[in-house]
Amino acid sequence: MDPLALGLISTIPLFLLFAGLTATRIKSHFVTLAGLAVTAILASFVWQMAPARIASSVMEGGLIALVPIIWVILAAVFTYFAGVESGAMETVRATLVTLSPDRNCQAVIIAYCFGGFLEGVAGFGTAVAIPTAVLITMGFAPVTAAVIALVANSVPVAFGALGIPVIVLAQITGLDLATLTRYVALQLLPFSILVPLVIALISNGGARGIGPSLPDIFVLGILFGGIQTLTAFYLGPELVAVMGALGSLALYVLYKSATGKWKAEGDQKKLLLALAAYIILLALVLITRLLPLDFLKRAPFVLTVPVGEGAVKIDWLTTPGTLLFVSAIAGSLLQGLSLSQVGRVFVQALDRIKWSAWTIVNIVALAKIMGYSGMVASTATLLAALSGKAYPLLAPGLGAVGTFVTGSDTASNILLGELQRETAVKIGADASWIVASNTAGATAGKMISPQSISVAAATIGLQSEERAIVRRTLLYCTAYSAVMGLFVYVVNLLLTR
Repeated sequence: MDPLALGLISTIPLFLLFAGLTATRIKSHFVTLAGLAVTAILASFVWQMAPARIASSVMEGGLIALVPIIWVILAAVFTYFAGVESGAMETVRATLVTLSPDRNCQAVIIAYCFGGFLEGVAGFGTAVAIPTAVLITMGFAPVTAAVIALVANSVPVAFGALGIPVIVLAQITGLDLATLTRYVALQLLPFSILVPLVIALISNGGARGIGPSLPDIFVLGILFGGIQTLTAFYLGPELVAVMGALGSLALYVLYKSATGKWKAEGDQKKLLLALAAYIILLALVLITRLLPLDFLKRAPFVLTVPVGEGAVKIDWLTTPGTLLFVSAIAGSLLQGLSLSQVGRVFVQALDRIKWSAWTIVNIVALAKIMGYSGMVASTATLLAALSGKAYPLLAPGLGAVGTFVTGSDTASNILLGELQRETAVKIGADASWIVASNTAGATAGKMISPQSISVAAATIGLQSEERAIVRRTLLYCTAYSAVMGLFVYVVNLLLTR
């Protein structure tokens, strides 16, 4: 069959997912299950993939979906619920609103820094829902509060849930995790500074009179971007968003204190206790990532599960999900929760993610079949033929579309990561740089993802305003994607000279 015709056929599962998730009311786990079935049929009859190979691909996808993806998502949601149960989240929120009397700075602190922290440790809509609710209580108009929270929930998404999008991207593509982590951080660095400015402009209703807010806005943006980038370069992906958010807040507090513009109020011991889980998490990540503990990378701490002709390695002890669970349980007990309360919170977390877990298994299995059958290579051939050397301009936008459809940077990486790598190879681009742009570009799509919009609208109790929210955020998403594409294109030219 003609390669371009094969390329068109190979896009059928992706179009099915896009149509099912955006144009119907069918639940995502059913849409992705149908997509998986169609992918298996096409792989069998068009690409002549053996049934045993299809079955082993599904098994491999299921194992990878379980650890690290679902495991860390469960841990993140558990950690957040435990913080709500103990009152730790309310303690942190109450402290943040005192940091600045400036309304625009408050919007950045709550939506970008606090929201970034929530995205880093929880995700699942918390980084949209909670900042939206807090901003409304501070006097922001409901739709404006929702738009601010959605725009803010962009840069931190790439390293949300302890870096799981980038970790999964490395697993899916076989590219070096450290390189991908650094490239994603570099691609996001300009936006780390620009997004707080955009938030302030939305909060202010335009540029008129915004001057007094700008020094603090730029300080927060530069601190966030700088700390996030340094963490990506020297610690790995797990704490990038968390350190960017908490580090920028901590240094901003020192800056405000040194200039005499803020004085600590309230019970500081209580605040420290509220952050206990994250302090413990930081210590565990530093210990397991920086110390020469090579025995933790061998059996019995790493399990090798044979699947078909290959095997899947499960790093069950030092995987981010396990570290977060240990930290959350320890922090919860220190904050006064009983073991029965901890157990109840765990059950709540399980209930919250059950359908999403099914969706993730379907998507990872689908991606594995597409990769092993040759469908991804066929799609890459089509994209390379249509776009040629201009493809890097489009790569971040493709990632944004993936997140718009699936609602998840991680899912976008699973679906499109290998496709980005194959296309980059075919056009002679830097594969790691282009693949990284899928994650970086996916952060733009998060602003207008139907799932995120629904969370924001539900939070303000105005589901009828979803279209108004989309119209306002679409402009920012489009501009973000376009600038990202140009940046990725120019740097790729330098990398491939």
